[in-house]
Amino acid sequence: MKKFLKTISVALLSIAVVGCGSSSTKVETSKENVQVNEIENEATQGEDATSQASKTVENKERVIVGSVALVNILDALGVEMVGVPSTSYTLPESVAEATSIGNPMSPDMEVMLSLEPTVIVALESLGEEYKTNFSNENIETLLVSLSSYDDLKETITVLGKRFGKEAEAAKLIEGFTSREASVLEKIAGKENPEVMILFGAPGNFMIATTKSYVGDLVSRVGGINIIEDTSSSFIPVNMEFLADKNPDIILTMSHANPETMKAVFEEEFATNQVWQHFDAVKEGHVINLDSDYFGMSANLLALDAMEMLVDILYE
Repeated sequence: MKKFLKTISVALLSIAVVGCGSSSTKVETSKENVQVNEIENEATQGEDATSQASKTVENKERVIVGSVALVNILDALGVEMVGVPSTSYTLPESVAEATSIGNPMSPDMEVMLSLEPTVIVALESLGEEYKTNFSNENIETLLVSLSSYDDLKETITVLGKRFGKEAEAAKLIEGFTSREASVLEKIAGKENPEVMILFGAPGNFMIATTKSYVGDLVSRVGGINIIEDTSSSFIPVNMEFLADKNPDIILTMSHANPETMKAVFEEEFATNQVWQHFDAVKEGHVINLDSDYFGMSANLLALDAMEMLVDILYE
C-alpha cells in the first residue's frame, strides 16, 4: 500500500512539473507571437506610409499657365508650374525648369498634352481654344479675367482658393488695398485731367476706353477718358470724331515690339498734320507708357502703374 501511494505521488508530481513547464512555454510563445505581430504591423504601416507617399506624389498638381501675368501671380502664391508661355519678358526663377508651351496666343497643344497637366490656368479672352482642345482629355481648365484692377484682385482670390493658398492671396490683396489708399490720398482735391490713350500695334492704331485695363487704371487715379464708349475695350481711331476733342495728355501704349512702336508713334505725331491741332502734341504732353507696367492684362505691378500715372497726370 505504501509503495502504491508513493508511486501515485511521484506520478502526480511529474504531471505537475510537466504542466508548469508547458504553461511557461505557452507564455514565452505568446510573447514571441506578439513581437512578431508587432514587427509585421510596423512593416505593414511602413508599406502603407510608402504607398501613401507614392500616391501623394502621383496626385501632385501639374499646372500649365497660359499668360505671363498669371505666371507671376501663381509664383507669388507659391504654386509650382510645369508649363509656361514663351515671352520676351523675364519670368520668375521658380519656372526656370518649366517647359515652354509656345506663344500665349497660339500655344502648342501637343506639348501641353505631353506634360500631362492636371489643370490649365488661362485668361478668359484666350481660353475658348483651351476648352475646345482639352474638353475631351478630362483636364481641368480654369479660366480667369485680368481685364481690370478689380478682376486682378478677384483672380488672386480664386487662384488662392483653388490651390490652397488662401493666406498668400489675402496677403497680396492686403498689400494692394494699403497702397491704393495712399495713391488716392495723393490726388485728393486735384483737378482731373482729360486723357486720350492711344494703343498701337504694327499697322494699326486704336483708342483704349475705360473698359480696357489701362483705361481702368487711368480712371481710378482721376483721369477723364475723352472716349466715353464702354461697349468695348478698344475702338478704331476716327479723326473726324476726335476733331473736337482736346485732351490735356495723350498716353501711348503697345503690346508687341514696344521700342519699335514708340518710334512709330513719334513719327506719326511729327509727320501727320491731323494731330497738330491737339494741345497735348504741341506742348509735348505725349507720354509713352512702359509696357512692363501697362499691358493688355492686369498684373502684379498694378499699384506701381497707378503711382506712375499719378506722377504723369498731375506732376
